[in-house]
Amino acid sequence: MPIQTAVLRSNPGIKRDGTKFEGDFYTDGQWVRWQRGLPRKMGGFKTTQKSLQEVSRGFSTFTQMMFVYCHSGGTSSLERFTLDGTGNSSIVTDRTPATLTVDDHNYWMFDVIYDSSTNQNYLVAHVSPNGDCICNDQGGQIFYGEVLGTAVLNPITLPANTNVTGGIVSLHPYLFYYGTDGNIGWSVAGDPTDLSGTGSGVARVWGQKIIKGLPMRAGSGTAPAGLFWAFDAVIRATFVGGTTIFQFDVIATGTSIMSQFCVVDYDGVFYWAGVDRFYMFNGVVREVPNSMNLNYFFDEINVDAQTKTFGFQIPKYGEIWWCYPKGTATECTHAVVYNVRENTWYDTELPNEGRSAGHFNNSFAAPVLTGIKADLLPVDPTVTLAVTVSNPGSGNKYFIDGVQQPTLTLTEGNTYRFDQSDSTNGTPSSHPLRLSETSDGTHGGGTEYTTGVTVVGTPGSAGAYTEIVVPTGAPTLYYYCSVHSGMGGQANTPARGEGYKVWQHEFKVDEYDGPNIRPIKSYFETSDLSTLVTGENRYLRITTIEPDFVQNKDMTVTVTGRANARAPEVVSTQFTFPDSATEPYEQIVMLKEQRRELRVRFESNSVYGDYQMGQIIGHFDSGDGTDLG
Repeated sequence: MPIQTAVLRSNPGIKRDGTKFEGDFYTDGQWVRWQRGLPRKMGGFKTTQKSLQEVSRGFSTFTQMMFVYCHSGGTSSLERFTLDGTGNSSIVTDRTPATLTVDDHNYWMFDVIYDSSTNQNYLVAHVSPNGDCICNDQGGQIFYGEVLGTAVLNPITLPANTNVTGGIVSLHPYLFYYGTDGNIGWSVAGDPTDLSGTGSGVARVWGQKIIKGLPMRAGSGTAPAGLFWAFDAVIRATFVGGTTIFQFDVIATGTSIMSQFCVVDYDGVFYWAGVDRFYMFNGVVREVPNSMNLNYFFDEINVDAQTKTFGFQIPKYGEIWWCYPKGTATECTHAVVYNVRENTWYDTELPNEGRSAGHFNNSFAAPVLTGIKADLLPVDPTVTLAVTVSNPGSGNKYFIDGVQQPTLTLTEGNTYRFDQSDSTNGTPSSHPLRLSETSDGTHGGGTEYTTGVTVVGTPGSAGAYTEIVVPTGAPTLYYYCSVHSGMGGQANTPARGEGYKVWQHEFKVDEYDGPNIRPIKSYFETSDLSTLVTGENRYLRITTIEPDFVQNKDMTVTVTGRANARAPEVVSTQFTFPDSATEPYEQIVMLKEQRRELRVRFESNSVYGDYQMGQIIGHFDSGDGTDLG
């Protein structure tokens, strides 16, 4: 074969299902999307809030007067903070309802509705222990409060013989609630806190649980209408007035839904993940064709944690994302993406070990997502717990903030600091603090424990203290003084850590975590290029690549492939090309690699690194012969 040139371009999207040799789509990629049929790096992300005290199991934003009001629900709390136009955060305020039923499986759902009786926008929050299974038929509570406020939320009382295990949705001016046994109810018009008054109602529209509800355009004029997803059906609610108020009709049966968070409204068309395929509703329910990563998604999702799957859209790029727990992960670690505009599918690993919740916010034209990893700070010496020992020779009489305790138990994984430079009950101890694995009622009882115990300074002198780092797996420990002298001072409690982070995505091209800037690795790999060889049983040799990118910082290119479809992958050395060529040899990439099945991978992994692919030219000729046939 004479030397020839070809454009290194595959069909948009990443094809995971089937073999790499089959098809003309890109075969691999990470943190890459497609626009105009060409790959480009996805946007970066930055931390906006670092102090959520629980993993978010439901997240909401509401924008007013240049501020974004954020609420995050956890297993035992409801936290609130605001973001300004640049993503800077306020402190976190606790809005946890006093009557909240704490449960490890609690999931939250939020909406905003106007109350005409008080002339306020209310945040309505629903919580139910649906984390173990969306089919859960226990619990369910509704709370409300001013959406811009900081006060704890108040409960909304349900009518008799109803339940709210599914969730809530605002179909203005009505608040709808739904749950087990096909239960759907609605409030008095304009008063979302009144679910039993004149004009409210309840209907049993289906046999199985209602999982999700969203407003839709269906009624005449501005009449409210909504779409509801049951465990195995899709149901439409339409306002008809009169004594009936709402009518319900079943528009699809035999459907499914993976989680209460997985439905995405994109330009009035609803997309969601079922348990074995993807769906859409644009007047009728249809399957969304997916020949790219259908098996990749459904075969590798952790079904025990799939209720955590959540979706959101990024309209600028025509994308719908579904974040999900892959493999044995118990949090959402990966995402599959359907690009409506490009009509293709791709996927990516999520950063920082994953995301737990979030959605798209118009103020930033980007999704705001919550993290799953809490970073802890060192012990804060300003946070103290007063501890004194009274008459240690007569037994373990320890006082915490003035309250006598039989022992002071130290918790594994925490750091404690005991001040030995002063005392509240006598002369400071001239001996270091000691630990015991047992408490037998005497000042020196039990076996002494020394692991992680550090004495700083001379006990009894200014600034002296004993620091105790209790390792994970340590036995339950008690402290005591070895002499019959006064022992007192301060014991520092473990510092409150930074907590769980909230990330604003599509921000520049790197990871911004406070002062730390980290590069984001992004790459894509072409389809097999061996079809360029015709009529010859020979390897394909690539000799030169002419890069064409809208590019910032260095990029690399690697040639990969194999001798045949069953042979192991052979990866070349990595070749680098800069964003601006200052020397002639930097204008092209010179290489000499051959494979019978040949693919090319491009990567960006530098701080401020970015790219958009153009028309890349490759130079090819025939390589060595093969022994096949």
